[in-house]
Amino acid sequence: MIRTHFTVAKLALSAILVAGLISPSSAAPLDRSKVVLPSAVAVDLAANTVTLKLHRGSAKGATVWYIITDASDLAAAEKTGAIYSSALADVGDAEEVEGDPSSFHFAATVDFTPRRVLSTSPEGDVTEAHAGSVGEAGYTPFVRTLGSNVVYNAPIVASGEHPRDVTEHTDTLDRIVAIDTRDASNATATFVLARGFTAGKPVAYISTDASDQGAAAIERCTYAPRLAKTARASRVPIFVFFAGRTDAEGQGIPYAALRGHLGSDATPANAASLGSPLNIQSTFPGVGSDDAGYTPLWEVQAGVWTSAARSSGKARQLRTPEAVTAEVHAGSVTGPGGKPFGNTGILVNCPVVAYVDERPH
Repeated sequence: MIRTHFTVAKLALSAILVAGLISPSSAAPLDRSKVVLPSAVAVDLAANTVTLKLHRGSAKGATVWYIITDASDLAAAEKTGAIYSSALADVGDAEEVEGDPSSFHFAATVDFTPRRVLSTSPEGDVTEAHAGSVGEAGYTPFVRTLGSNVVYNAPIVASGEHPRDVTEHTDTLDRIVAIDTRDASNATATFVLARGFTAGKPVAYISTDASDQGAAAIERCTYAPRLAKTARASRVPIFVFFAGRTDAEGQGIPYAALRGHLGSDATPANAASLGSPLNIQSTFPGVGSDDAGYTPLWEVQAGVWTSAARSSGKARQLRTPEAVTAEVHAGSVTGPGGKPFGNTGILVNCPVVAYVDERPH
């Protein structure tokens, strides 16, 4: 099994309904009251997508397109339609960029031309993984303007004057299934959502960058090795299962591979059928000036249900960190290969978009 299996692909709507993530009544465009990313134009749970505002910038003299999802300063977050995350002030390693948030000029860029490869075994284990977009050595989604202490989460998600490839993704992030840059002041991109849990509640988010090649392929996001240089104070855990149940009540990477078309490229035609490993997040954005310790930078904690737990029927879908910890203490969950459960060192940039039914606390 490949070292990097962090998670998030997307689960077919029928499977989502069975898993209890979305009730039939909510399988429709989501009410704005449940959308926590202010700049989101629309969130559609049935389509499994979120449409976000794009900003036109440049990198090395070429046009790039980026989104802004989080900011370390409350006033800056309100001005840009971002989520307030004070923890980003402690990210440590951020790129200094020129310009203002509406038109950043980056020193490093992303190459979207590589072809994403993700192969799995009949059991759903990842056997080969290569990212479909790769950041240069100097690229990081976390930036601050010259002379400012405000850190923005501003991942580059497309390149070129008018990027349009939303099937093979030669100029767009592998998670993008629609893009419109005809009017730069009103440009948008539509991303496939990822699903998971925070405090036991179903939530939706996107993945834009990962510090590991395999994780980036699984997440349909950019391989950005510079993320590994970020300070620990800006990270929180995310719990990911590398082995477990793969039926409708399961979760984990094999579950997403067998039930959610993890190996398929995201396209406008299949977005609703792409499933997620249903990872467990540690924090959720607060309200107003209370950011509740939220950060979009998640550090993967890898879990595996033991063969005894699976054969006895004890393995099941878990929705809180406390539930995972309890199973670790009971000896039912270990790390991959029977190693102790714990931190893999894999980092993923996963801005939260919305909650499905009830806001996590």
